[in-house]
Amino acid sequence: MFLSKSLSGPLSQFYRPLNVRVALVGLEIWSDQDKIKVDKNPTETLNRFLDWRIRELLARLRHDNAQLIMGESFDGTTVGMASQSSMCSKDRSGGVNVDHLVSVLGIASTVAHELGHNLGMSHDTADRSCQCQNEPRLGGCIMEPSTGFMPGQLFSSCSERDLSLSLLHGGGMCLFNVPQPESLLGGPRCGNLYVEKGEECDCGLLDECNDPCCNASTCKLVRGAQCSSDGICCENCKLRVAGSVCREPLGECDLPEYCTGTSPYCPPNAFLQNGESCKDGSSFCYSGVCASLDEQCQMLWGQNSTHAPPICFSSVNKQGNKYGNCGQMSNGSYIPCLKGDVHCGRIQCQGGNERPLLGSNAEILTTTVKLNQSDFTCRGAYFNLGDDVSDPAMVSQGTACGPNKACVDQQCRDVSMFGVEECRRKCNGHGVCNSNKNCHCDEGWAAPDCRYSGTGGSVDSGPAREPKGTTHKLIHMCSGRRSGVCQPHTIPFLLLFLVLQLAGHWPAPPTKPLPPDPIPSESKII
Repeated sequence: MFLSKSLSGPLSQFYRPLNVRVALVGLEIWSDQDKIKVDKNPTETLNRFLDWRIRELLARLRHDNAQLIMGESFDGTTVGMASQSSMCSKDRSGGVNVDHLVSVLGIASTVAHELGHNLGMSHDTADRSCQCQNEPRLGGCIMEPSTGFMPGQLFSSCSERDLSLSLLHGGGMCLFNVPQPESLLGGPRCGNLYVEKGEECDCGLLDECNDPCCNASTCKLVRGAQCSSDGICCENCKLRVAGSVCREPLGECDLPEYCTGTSPYCPPNAFLQNGESCKDGSSFCYSGVCASLDEQCQMLWGQNSTHAPPICFSSVNKQGNKYGNCGQMSNGSYIPCLKGDVHCGRIQCQGGNERPLLGSNAEILTTTVKLNQSDFTCRGAYFNLGDDVSDPAMVSQGTACGPNKACVDQQCRDVSMFGVEECRRKCNGHGVCNSNKNCHCDEGWAAPDCRYSGTGGSVDSGPAREPKGTTHKLIHMCSGRRSGVCQPHTIPFLLLFLVLQLAGHWPAPPTKPLPPDPIPSESKII
């Protein structure tokens, strides 16, 4: 328990410069026995932990991400493993971490690293020319591939860029819901940036608060204030009117949210129901993202890349090896794609850069296939990121794989499985279903079923109509631009559940400060 509370502080500090708040909402200590088999293989341990999360944990506690902290060590120098770009994935959002250093900062840095992978951050490799504001002798930056005795405590320019791109591509769709104060572990504390019982606002510690609406010493609003300025629906310490847009859609599969007129905060993010068509009917929404093969190829190989012809997918993905497959078994063997699933396996591209954009650790497979006396060149990649079912070289969830068919878990499934038409019928032709399967009504129609005239929006989004006689005022557009990319302003909240695995061989806590351990100079963090 002490470890978890000590861990949440530095973890939040690491992510605060990125405008991400890490909220600890759960802790489970396996003091009697391990709930999964924990062994020296990090890939197998990660798979078992994520399976346990789906079976046992998600039904008990709402959270975005779970991290296992272990006393056991893995083979070699690996001290952590996580799935890449999987934060809002039901089945892959988590990581496993070895408590390998004496200080709490050590394990906090490892957990921050694995969370970074879940959030879409890649390693700070030399070829990426990352800018790190921390000297190597002081630990360098968090997403470096290996760590010494001094852990990294800052994120680099590459990590910041990776996170921004991940959010803009929908990788953080689940992170915009503010946690309920009573769900946080540790009890209320003025200065922790969360408005808890007995508080009216919380702008952080006295020396970091810059909110003119909030008294940092008391966590109470100043005289005359209706709200604190940390809420996007608060302006000059007054609540904005209902119907003002507070979160613009981050793509055609996202939906807008509106100020309610009663809260300074934007409602939790909701998006189009999985299975809604997008890109003029050529693909489907999944977790708020409209995936296409061409866009995935461009993310891997650059703007001049496109997806390869169907013969490439069929030829490569039926092989059942690391270069062409429809996933992996728990024993590590690869699953060859069935004929109907070949477009849901490893993505095949053509054109673009010589090497993938995501780093130098990719193995490239170039295949030439013949069809009707014509040669086709197929380009695929294998990323050695550990066990990453949702790695960037696999076709994304929701990608179209045939008429009215979409990829789900590397299988080509009929989109009727999502129940879009059934849900739409209850919206009476004047709205669409959102990710909570509630109607998001067109402007002029009232939630919950769009049957009568009203303000538009949904029970989740807030009302879409502004007061009569005003024009549509946009609150949230861009908080800044880097390389022409619009940066989301709303602060993501990461609801973190920690599992401490105590049934292993955990070293007893030291009774007095210890000198630096004679450990290897580098540990590998995957």
